[in-house]
Amino acid sequence: MAFEIELKFIHINPSLLREKLSALGGLCKGRHLERNVVFDLPERDMKEAGKLLRLRTKQWKDRHETVLTLKLPPKGDMPVDVKIYDERETKVESFDGTYAILEGLGYDGAFRYDKMREEWALDNVEICLDELSFDTVVELEGERDDIFAVADKLCLPRENASTATYHELHSSYRERENLAPQDSFYFTDDECQRLLEKL
Repeated sequence: MAFEIELKFIHINPSLLREKLSALGGLCKGRHLERNVVFDLPERDMKEAGKLLRLRTKQWKDRHETVLTLKLPPKGDMPVDVKIYDERETKVESFDGTYAILEGLGYDGAFRYDKMREEWALDNVEICLDELSFDTVVELEGERDDIFAVADKLCLPRENASTATYHELHSSYRERENLAPQDSFYFTDDECQRLLEKL
């Protein structure tokens, strides 16, 4: 069992953030395309319980991997100014094979989402610039105090901090834009191809 502690920041300038990371000695670990399917039971029991079961493919320029993740709400009193999950994760050999196993257990693909992720490391914090179909968001992951220290170094305004999931951010975006509700948000195949060519 491992706790995942994270905090997102919205309304960012990616170019300016990269400049600040470089100036502070941040280490860029590269970019990769992530494609995700979130599974749930037909009555959406997992969503109601605050649980997430996700199958993810990660594709770099020269390799790829598939990861199965279960996120559970942590037990006990936890800070509310960061997002905390009890995270259990493992690499799996086959996306299609794992998908079929989950379906056989009664789960279905509730929704899917994509992002192009650029990873940085600074002061024991993983900084992810996530390009989504509707916005670019930065996510900081590490220990709580380290997250806020790095956020201050990067001049990320506290009023732009968010503990929302990407699904919740997407729902808010569609509501602001007067768009019909839609769970999935992903790149078209052509968009994926263009993004992969830039890796």
